[in-house]
Amino acid sequence: MTDIDILAGASRTTVEAVRLYSVATVAERLDVSKDWVYDRINAGALAVVELGDTKTKQRIRADVLQAFIDGRSYGSKPTE
Repeated sequence: MTDIDILAGASRTTVEAVRLYSVATVAERLDVSKDWVYDRINAGALAVVELGDTKTKQRIRADVLQAFIDGRSYGSKPTE
């Protein structure tokens, strides 16, 4: 992720940009259909960012996608 520097008067604040994925990208990364992703969105299992008034403008935050994956992972725990 990239940092965006915002200048506000004399003070400087660094804000971390949030990576957003389209539904098509999420479907491709999970090797599922877009309909499957939309079903998870409609069921409330995946939160979306609304960037417009159509489904094509919905985006999924990278951290939300990772939490979704982590919540559905099982088996041996990773070693530290």
